[in-house]
Amino acid sequence: MNSVLLNATINEHIHESELIARASGLVETLRSRTREVDELARLPEKTVADLDAIGAFDLMIPRQHGGLQTSIRTYMEVVSEIGRGDASAGWACALINICNWMLATLYPKTVSDPIFASGSKVRSSGVLSPRKAKVKRVAGGILIEEGLWGFNSGVYHAQWDLLGIPIVNEAGETVDQGLALIPVEDITLLHDWDTMALRGSGSTSVSVNNLFVPDERIASVSKAIAGEYASTHLQGEALYRGAFIPLLAIILVFPALGIAKAALETFLAKLPGRGIQYTWYTQQDEAAVTHLQVGEASAKLDAARLVVERCVGEIDACASAGSAMDRQTRARIRRDTGYASQLIWEGVDLLATASGGSLAGSANPFNRLWRDARVANLHGVVCTSTNLELFGRILCGKEANTPLV
Repeated sequence: MNSVLLNATINEHIHESELIARASGLVETLRSRTREVDELARLPEKTVADLDAIGAFDLMIPRQHGGLQTSIRTYMEVVSEIGRGDASAGWACALINICNWMLATLYPKTVSDPIFASGSKVRSSGVLSPRKAKVKRVAGGILIEEGLWGFNSGVYHAQWDLLGIPIVNEAGETVDQGLALIPVEDITLLHDWDTMALRGSGSTSVSVNNLFVPDERIASVSKAIAGEYASTHLQGEALYRGAFIPLLAIILVFPALGIAKAALETFLAKLPGRGIQYTWYTQQDEAAVTHLQVGEASAKLDAARLVVERCVGEIDACASAGSAMDRQTRARIRRDTGYASQLIWEGVDLLATASGGSLAGSANPFNRLWRDARVANLHGVVCTSTNLELFGRILCGKEANTPLV
């Protein structure tokens, strides 16, 4: 039996609750490496190996190719637990898995099968929108004359990159947007990821020059938004019928759910024995203001999880039923993505405020959680105001201000 078939047989017997337990078992190990992660500005190879060992990058790979092919709910829980240990690891895991899902879903069998059947671990990364992309139509495909993409999370650990490009005709006119599937060895990594948070996501910019991409490795974004996936061989599998934009949006909050859980745990663990300076309180946990802060923060964090769980349930249910998700629901999931992210940031920030001046210390673990929560809330697809406006426009009977619904 070859390695892919053997993995498929083993993975069929892994219960999804076991996957979550495996992720939980890595939390303390991930926390112990945060300083190394920040110094490298990417995940250490031993962390990648640990995540590979528990199948954390295999969640969206088809079972027939040795993947785990889990539900989106399990995807959420596994990434959340990894994010509880290290938000950067959770972020990279969330992005690599969704790009593996796109590799399986948006490309034909002739493209995806050889990649997944290679016998090696498959890790993909991607960027939907380019900063710059000069392309031209040539026989059999598109030549990327010059391209630049930012925030390519997880690319340091990937073999394939899905990069957004305009699809042009022979006259050079843009007729669609596409995702070009490119081997990472054909891409230049610019090593410019130097940030105050989520450093281990390794979200460097990348560039491409004079690279030919055959048509079969260019997926149509407009068709993906419409649910017209090239993976006709997987149409019987619910996972690969999920709504494109809602899924790409909601997974970006999965790591933040882990940050939320870690923030509350860390705050409560440090609470005993801590006073409130310049007051009579020698025990902070005796103060009514602390009870109010913890009560409000925990409510925000719980509410965020409930909002995300509803979205995940809707995506899973719609895909299982084989029905197309209506446009208003798709837009509402983008709204919920932004709102859940805002609730998480507000809850974590409230606990940070209650932490007092010690938060300023770079060695304070809550300092890192606070910064990670802030930066996780800044992603363009997560941006709360953008997503609220989009849904509000649709509720008011106006056209969407983006095709990404």
